Amino acid sequence: MSLQPQVTFGPGAFLSGAALTVLIFGFPHGPVGYVFGSAAALLLGMPLALLTGILMRPVRNQLLHILAVGAAGVLTGVLTLLFITGGRWYTMWGLVLWTGFCAALGRAAVLGLVTVHRRPEPAPLEP
Repeated sequence: MSLQPQVTFGPGAFLSGAALTVLIFGFPHGPVGYVFGSAAALLLGMPLALLTGILMRPVRNQLLHILAVGAAGVLTGVLTLLFITGGRWYTMWGLVLWTGFCAALGRAAVLGLVTVHRRPEPAPLEP
C-alpha cells in the first residue's frame, strides 16, 4: 500500500456528509435531536470524521472509509454520552449505534463527491 493519497475529498464532500449525518440523526428525535446532534457533530463528530478521512486517504477501498467513519460516529456517541450521563453511556447503547449508522450513511452518500485516484502504471523496463 502506498502512503500517497489514493482518495481525496474537498470541503463540499465533507460538509455535505456532515450535514446529512446530522439531518438523519435528528429525524427520529425531533428538535432536541437536532440541537444535541448539531452540537456533538460540531464539537466532536466533525473533527473525528475529518481526522479519520485524512488518515484513510491512502486506502482506496470506499467500504473501509464508510466503516471507519461509522466507527468515528460510534466513538462520538460514546464520548458525548459519557459527558452528558456521567459514565452511564451503556444505558443508551442504541443511540450510540444510531450515531455510528448515521455517520456511515453520511459518508456513503458522498461517494460520488470523492475522488479515487488510479494507481500509477509502472514504467516499462528498458531493454
